[in-house]
Amino acid sequence: MENTIQERKLKIWKTVIIIHGILCFLLFYLSLIQMIMMRIAPWEFYIELVREIIAYPIELFFYMATSLCFNLFTIPRLLALYSYIESKIMGKIKLLPVLLYILFVFCGCALLLYSFGTYLSRAHKPVIYLYPETKTEVNVKLELDGKLTVVYPNYDETSGWNVTAEPDGTLTDKKGRQYSYLYWEGDIKIRPDMSAGFCVKGEDTAEFLENALRQLGLNDKEADDFITYWLPLMQDNKYNVITFQTKAYEDVAALHVSPKPDTVIRVNMLWYSSNVPVGIKPQDLGSINPTERKGFTVVEWGGEEYKWGAMRMESMT
Repeated sequence: MENTIQERKLKIWKTVIIIHGILCFLLFYLSLIQMIMMRIAPWEFYIELVREIIAYPIELFFYMATSLCFNLFTIPRLLALYSYIESKIMGKIKLLPVLLYILFVFCGCALLLYSFGTYLSRAHKPVIYLYPETKTEVNVKLELDGKLTVVYPNYDETSGWNVTAEPDGTLTDKKGRQYSYLYWEGDIKIRPDMSAGFCVKGEDTAEFLENALRQLGLNDKEADDFITYWLPLMQDNKYNVITFQTKAYEDVAALHVSPKPDTVIRVNMLWYSSNVPVGIKPQDLGSINPTERKGFTVVEWGGEEYKWGAMRMESMT
């Protein structure tokens, strides 16, 4: 009688573990995490997944491969769990299955966190200003960990942009067409640094950006361009959590300018909206860029709207 009860218990536990394993392999738990963190409905998540597969098959293959590696730990983890339950039901508790279970959980979580560390950032509008001391022929090249999708004016993948720059920032191409700045869009991969930043009320965002951009080295015109682009997307949020990326951005979007500029100012804002205040270590903005402009100066500004989850970080800079 006792053996029959034990067998029934084991059968029930075996069924539960098998079902759990199937759910793991279907990545339901990852989908749930995505939906919670991104605050979207299930159907929106799967619609976005289809879009990602169509637009970014290589990047999605990376995520799928990472998920597969994560799930390689699922079978031994569940086997170790079942072995422990079996030993407990049979009255012969074994320590090894417990240690193996903890090990496989640790390995799986470590790999999962690693996969969350790389994000696909869609850069939609970075702008580059050039201010030489005298009228100068300037070459500008981008070196991306990713690919360009749109540029204006025309950009040559080999030679980059070649323009004549005036001290007031006016740029002229070989055809005589004048521009205020250089513009590009692209897909870049980035490991964002969220360790320091600011939590700002939506209605205070304009004032915050005015002060922050001044500390980061933008002049009034550049700051106006920046604020008028971003403010409509931020002012109606309850809170905005804002960080300014430095090395993380420069590592994936290097800027090469010839002749070499004397001063380089790059402002890359990463932000997301929140319904509640978020505690975050204040960022030292004064240490990011030079405090004053000297000689030939290059300025770039942009930003990303951070959307939680391993899928993507939407960039509209």
